[in-house]
Amino acid sequence: MALALVSGITQQLGSFITSEFKLTASVKEEIQKLESKFRTIQAVLNDAEKRQVKEEAVKLWLDKLKDVSYEMDDVLDEWNTAMIKAANCERRRKY
Repeated sequence: MALALVSGITQQLGSFITSEFKLTASVKEEIQKLESKFRTIQAVLNDAEKRQVKEEAVKLWLDKLKDVSYEMDDVLDEWNTAMIKAANCERRRKY
């Protein structure tokens, strides 16, 4: 479940990079850094799920990691919505 969430976030980040929106170089670089970090998170979660971690401290850490992933997913959704609205407003101004 968490792995699917992180995979989805990674895909969103990748699509932001290649999207038609005009991103400044610094924003694009930050998105690439986030994508790299989420790939690392994905690998950790995948490994933890394979090992079926039994240690309580590790379980708590993984739960926090999942929570952060959900929060990041929400932030990316909000950002994507704002970018789409901005693009629509720009298109309307052109007509």
